Amino acid sequence: MRISQIALAAALAVGGAAPALAVDQADMIAARQHIFGEHLVDPETGALPEDKVIASWLSASAFAISVQGQVFMLDSFITRPEVERGRTPLVIADLVNLNPEAILLGHGHGDHADHAAYISAMTDAVIYATEETCGTMQLDFDRMAADPRIQDFPERAFPEGASIDCVNVTSEGSVPGTEIVNLPFLEPQACVTAFRHLHSVAVDPDPDFPPTPVEIIVDERDEYLFPEGLTVWPSRAGPDFEPEDDRQFNTTTTPGAPGGADALFFTFMLRDGTNFTFVWNNSAGALKEGIGRNYEGTPEDGQRIIDILEALAPTDLHLGTAASGNFDNNGLRDLIMYQQALDPKIYVPNHHTTGSRAREGSSLSVYAGYVDQMDLMSIPEDERPQIHWLVDPTDYLKPMVFDIDNPAWSDPAKTEALANYCAPTESDDAVEVELL
Repeated sequence: MRISQIALAAALAVGGAAPALAVDQADMIAARQHIFGEHLVDPETGALPEDKVIASWLSASAFAISVQGQVFMLDSFITRPEVERGRTPLVIADLVNLNPEAILLGHGHGDHADHAAYISAMTDAVIYATEETCGTMQLDFDRMAADPRIQDFPERAFPEGASIDCVNVTSEGSVPGTEIVNLPFLEPQACVTAFRHLHSVAVDPDPDFPPTPVEIIVDERDEYLFPEGLTVWPSRAGPDFEPEDDRQFNTTTTPGAPGGADALFFTFMLRDGTNFTFVWNNSAGALKEGIGRNYEGTPEDGQRIIDILEALAPTDLHLGTAASGNFDNNGLRDLIMYQQALDPKIYVPNHHTTGSRAREGSSLSVYAGYVDQMDLMSIPEDERPQIHWLVDPTDYLKPMVFDIDNPAWSDPAKTEALANYCAPTESDDAVEVELL
């Protein structure tokens, strides 16, 4: 299921520009200290602790993750990307200099997949996505390889021989929940399992679970406190857009290209220590109806995904979307149904700086809606996760650190999972596995 997508020898030196250098070690150290915290990064090598899992929120649904020192990204979009660090304290160069080994894309919409092809071309990070999104990543790469606003500037031009490597996690047009694969990129430290699920979508109001009456409110002070800077490239720039500054260049994903609403769910279980386990999803579809934004399924489809979630090893940490296209009709019912199947110990939200209803500065009202929806669905207190809510922009780049030897993560069911669907395959390719 692995593909290597190599396009033009991309330094191509479009317009004769000299190719950029590989990520400089000093730049990598500085970027990792900025993103993960100076106290967690070796000042000589840029290495991160081998006895920790660290997650740093980059905005939207994107996180920088270190698993026992291996660094990768969950999604690549950042909210309000500007030419200088601003309300979101990141620029594109920070994501390149992070020098991730991999980029996992939950789905291909721009507010998840922007910048992925560019970061991959600059760093050799392997992208993991649906087959549809992998095709779009190649389109993005080809466009950027021929873009003089990128290739004529040595500080951001592709290195000589640049390419992208995108692994098809699921095949084109596959039915959600029917292809479950283990990805090898964190081996032997961790088992990574992924499958296609459902993108959020509005469905008819559910008479069994009324939606929260909480209104999503954007803090009216936000615009004054954090005035907009110069956007690196507008996400919806038309063909006639004329940039006003040489620092502006287009690393967005191709609008309307395939893979936008084809959503992937990822789970990670460490093989060392007490087998810390975390999951990540940047969308949550209507499990009760079995419907996603691009999938008109049935309740049986939704139940199949619930069965998979329940069959996973016990979840310690859920990095899950708090945005939903179903918010007006059914609140955060769909997110909570995912959590009922997963039963996580800790919940950390994502996607609440972008989304159908959520926006920058709306975090506290999204939090109120989440708690209110729990009450409306009569979720008992002892069945709710501990909430580690994130509020923008103050919680950007604040590392969440988990000790892999903490006895709180220990559970005999994890040993069973390691012997079954997480049994080592010794393969360098994605391998399909059985959970049910």
